[in-house]
Amino acid sequence: MRIGVSEVFSAAHYIPEHWKCGKIHGHNFKVEVEIEGEIKENGMVMDFLDLKKELKDILKEFDHRIINEVIEIPTSENICLEIFRRLKDRGLSVVRVRVYESDDKWAEIRAD
Repeated sequence: MRIGVSEVFSAAHYIPEHWKCGKIHGHNFKVEVEIEGEIKENGMVMDFLDLKKELKDILKEFDHRIINEVIEIPTSENICLEIFRRLKDRGLSVVRVRVYESDDKWAEIRAD
């Protein structure tokens, strides 16, 4: 069974040496996370509130910051990879992470 949650955060970044995005600018990022597992006796893979808490705990390091202070080259792809890695480090069976930097631009990693 797979379950998922989403959360948002606001942050600034710049992409070193990029012709346009090399200037500091901000986004209202949206992050979607999907995990998988067996349904437990309580009828859940994981409580949605607990999954959101794990995600929020990771995102608080990015929220209202210049992401370059956390990730050297903070492209949407690298932000996505970092969130994926941190969720895996917490023992979650992550299937997918998608990071939107705007409504029409996103990066995604799948565990497939």
